Amino acid sequence: MILFDCGNTALKWQCWEADSLSCSGGLHYGSNWLESLGRLLVPLQAHSVYLTSVLNTERQQALEALLSEKQMTWQRLQSSASDLGVSSAYDEPQTLGDDRWMTLLAAHALVSQDCMVIDAGSAITLDLLRADGQHLGGAIIPGTRTSRDHFREIFSYLDLSELQADASRPPGCSTPAAIHIDYNRDSIAILIELMQRWQSLLDVNYQVLLAGGDADRVEARLPTAVRRVPDLVFTGMRCLIKSRGLQVQQ
Repeated sequence: MILFDCGNTALKWQCWEADSLSCSGGLHYGSNWLESLGRLLVPLQAHSVYLTSVLNTERQQALEALLSEKQMTWQRLQSSASDLGVSSAYDEPQTLGDDRWMTLLAAHALVSQDCMVIDAGSAITLDLLRADGQHLGGAIIPGTRTSRDHFREIFSYLDLSELQADASRPPGCSTPAAIHIDYNRDSIAILIELMQRWQSLLDVNYQVLLAGGDADRVEARLPTAVRRVPDLVFTGMRCLIKSRGLQVQQ
């Protein structure tokens, strides 16, 4: 099977033969990203495809058209109110980013205690998850390498001018409530401030899980120990696929 994690700036993929990872990679959304992906898929057309996506409508439709053109069977794994023992804190669960939902499913499978889940990419997301699987909400912060314009592009449907960083706010249970933006301050400093404020909502022995392409830079600054899980989104996807008895082989 092929797994696609379709993020805001890049598409990452893994190819599995039963329970063995046979190959993996990624590509950025340049002008020829569909052509590059099409070439990648040629030797893999016998595989089933599962994807999680935060793509805009245009890119999502282009991806789906390519998969249909290659006559590949595909299924999108999306956020829900509850699954695998995890319950979403979002008032409208389907609006929680699919990738964030997969990290929560993975965290619940990997950790037996309360935890904070950090995914450091083009946006840094922070989510709080209790040991009983209850999601408490979280935060979305500009990534350390993400420009003001790109972050505004990602969330172009929101008025970001009213969503300033404020650690006195509780963990957000909607996308607008979760965004903390202040380009006069360092993103990791905002993350640390939120973590320190919100740790009182968790058991004292909580664990911090860290994933994402910018994990090295974030970990170097955090004042607490973390557990690195590079493939957290893919881990959540595989947990969900197996729980549904879906095809996990070629």
